[in-house]
Amino acid sequence: MAAASISIVVAALTVVGIFIAIGINLEYISQQIEKTVDIRVILQKGQEEKAVVIEEYLRKNALVREFKYISPQMALQDLKNKLGKNSFLLEGLEKDNPLRGYFVVKPVKIEYTKELAEELESLDGVAQVYFPSETVDKLRRILKIINLFCILLILGLYIVAIFIIANTIKITLFARRREISIMRYIGATNRFISGPFVVEGFIIGILGSILAYAIVLLFYHYAIRYLSQTITFIDFVNISIYKYKILGVFILTGSMVGILGSLISLRRYLKA
Repeated sequence: MAAASISIVVAALTVVGIFIAIGINLEYISQQIEKTVDIRVILQKGQEEKAVVIEEYLRKNALVREFKYISPQMALQDLKNKLGKNSFLLEGLEKDNPLRGYFVVKPVKIEYTKELAEELESLDGVAQVYFPSETVDKLRRILKIINLFCILLILGLYIVAIFIIANTIKITLFARRREISIMRYIGATNRFISGPFVVEGFIIGILGSILAYAIVLLFYHYAIRYLSQTITFIDFVNISIYKYKILGVFILTGSMVGILGSLISLRRYLKA
């Protein structure tokens, strides 16, 4: 039965580990996406002198991660570069440049985009503020749903593992009921009787967590190697950076699952 319990803990923690790895990668990918989201703050025509004031405001704003000012001359040059051979179409516009200066502002976090855009829109000298509002909202909703799903699944798997260990300890207690009756008869306390079974649950949790950790690392190594070759436009996390943290989480949660499972079973049985 102990072997069966270890197998169940390994299976549960392996799935937990895989979802932890997925969560780490989702967080990393969301951070990369956040870096691409920006707000375009377009200045009013002939109000380029306000750029100094706005720049100072952005520098002091805690919601701003970074910003860059594009002058009308820089915007015109950038447009020429994009047109390439057809840049001759823009000749003569240097003297009467129709383009306006603008700021490219990147928020600290994607959820601050709308709030920051509203603040910038109210500044003196700003004609228009543009940001992909629908894309930002959809991305935020998707990431929240995925994170919530991962958390609920992980909690569910932990609960399953706890009750599997509880049932294993319960069967062990039933098999040793005569020994326990004798121990009670000679005056042994519930704490003394519980000790070996709590240790057994602890060992089951530790062994299961170490085996699950090894499986997750091996699975992740080959999965990322395949995905990196298939999905070349996405960078994945090198999980070896977090391997000691993940091992610590596995051992801690595995031992807690084992101890909790034992205590639940002992509490029910020793009351009888």
